[in-house]
Amino acid sequence: MKRNTEHDPPYWRGPIWMNMNYMILSALHHYSKEDGPYRDKSRVIYDDLRTNLIRNVVRNYNQTGFLWEQYDQKKGKGKGTRLFTGWTSLVILIMAEVYGER
Repeated sequence: MKRNTEHDPPYWRGPIWMNMNYMILSALHHYSKEDGPYRDKSRVIYDDLRTNLIRNVVRNYNQTGFLWEQYDQKKGKGKGTRLFTGWTSLVILIMAEVYGER
């Protein structure tokens, strides 16, 4: 959580952002289907990350009634703008395992 500069907080570093995780899941999903030495490891990481993201968004929604802009990296608590269906709406594609590979 080190600041970027004196007046610039670590906006993109630290919090959990759905758009970044969507891109990570997309790559892991791809490599979990490719022959190679990292296929099994990619699948394990993919399954764990996907499950944790979905559970966290659902838990926060059940607790607050909102989708959040970002999530705390330690506790998973929603933060930033609430009623934010921008990046966080990607959780629907994550749940459906749609990663633009078609």
